Amino acid sequence: MPSQTFPITGLHCESCVKTVGDRLRAHEAVSQETVSLHPPQISMETARPLSTEEVNAWLAPLERYRVSESKVEAPPVAPAQPAVTWKPLLILLIFLLAVTAATQIAARGFHAEAAMRTFMGGFFIAFSFFKFLDLRGFASAYRGYDLVAKAWPAYGLIYPFLEFGLGLGYIANWQPFAINAATALLMAVSLAGVLRAVLSKKQIRCACLGTVFNLPMSTVTIIEDALMLVMAVVMLV
Repeated sequence: MPSQTFPITGLHCESCVKTVGDRLRAHEAVSQETVSLHPPQISMETARPLSTEEVNAWLAPLERYRVSESKVEAPPVAPAQPAVTWKPLLILLIFLLAVTAATQIAARGFHAEAAMRTFMGGFFIAFSFFKFLDLRGFASAYRGYDLVAKAWPAYGLIYPFLEFGLGLGYIANWQPFAINAATALLMAVSLAGVLRAVLSKKQIRCACLGTVFNLPMSTVTIIEDALMLVMAVVMLV
């Protein structure tokens, strides 16, 4: 199944992204699509290669959008990613660890449960923030690999709100059993989708930081979800 990327003109807002995405999704040869504003392009997995002329003809009823020459390639085994690719995520994790350490210093002692609660609260709030910057773009990318979002597209729009709510719950230490149980369930489902995507050997964009950064799906994503799942289970028991 070939993957195709087309630069596109006419995209100005998230409404444009949704309009183009909905139109592409209706094409019989398109099995998966991602529309992004930055850069303005569409990426698709298709049952057969689509020409620029065919895509433009399909988008013609929308009037304002046109694509230019595409890049067509069979999905290869994902290459090893240099450390710089994951720089935004690594910096964010360092900040979260620093904030967690600072709260423990302020408490004048190390308390494992409080440290995990602070880290997890900061994690969910920070990660949801990046998703909210391009909510529809995130939902479209997330639908490419998450099991629930594939079956129920609206879940991609709801997910950042769930993350933000869990983050506030951890910071406030509100209903810890319910919060940890919800986190364990959320992360288990997310991890299943990530594992499936990584094992498929396809180059899929990771939406963990929304669409602000172009991060590849890899074992780093597995570790990220697994870590949160393990901490939630540890706090439950």
